[in-house]
Amino acid sequence: IGQRIEITKIGNSDEAVAYSSRVEDIQENEVFLALPADSRRCPIIPETNQPISGKIIDSTCIYIFTGQYKHLAKINVPVWVLNINDTVIKAQNREFVRIPLRTALRVITFDENGGINAPLKTESFDMSGNGISFFYNTKLLPNSKIIIETELIPSVGRIYTFARIKRSILKDSNQYLVGAKFIDLSRQIQNKLIKYLFTKQREFINKG
Repeated sequence: IGQRIEITKIGNSDEAVAYSSRVEDIQENEVFLALPADSRRCPIIPETNQPISGKIIDSTCIYIFTGQYKHLAKINVPVWVLNINDTVIKAQNREFVRIPLRTALRVITFDENGGINAPLKTESFDMSGNGISFFYNTKLLPNSKIIIETELIPSVGRIYTFARIKRSILKDSNQYLVGAKFIDLSRQIQNKLIKYLFTKQREFINKG
């Protein structure tokens, strides 16, 4: 109870969604999930017996489940009542799967006194739901903090967020490939980014 849930599909449409919820209660084969809402904070209420797909999110993996929406109820908060199918699949946490994505961005670093250095323009190498890799002309120290600002990303917008350096790998004589983790990206933007990256991943798969 309290486990984070993400609803990824409602009904038989191929359209991917990303609605956040959490487990409020479990009774026999019924699971009670906190009522999800869209980006406008409008409640999401499926039709009775509509198929539902989602994932239970752990720190390093996810558990993919399917089930049927039964009805809306209220315990401590409004909840979906779902019948969950018996088969639950363990898989890699796709929020952390890196998708190749070249996009222009600005990287802002800080000096030893906390002052802001001049932004450096570069481009990303890949991106995930919680981080980014990009090219940089000097080594950045692990755990140091930076600011990342991207150009407009379709269906996501411009990302402007703090990030923490995880690694800097020398790729040639004057260029590093730097990996950084987003540390204050809003859940709304993260959901849009994950959905966009899923779309890009499907495009790569379809192209073979």
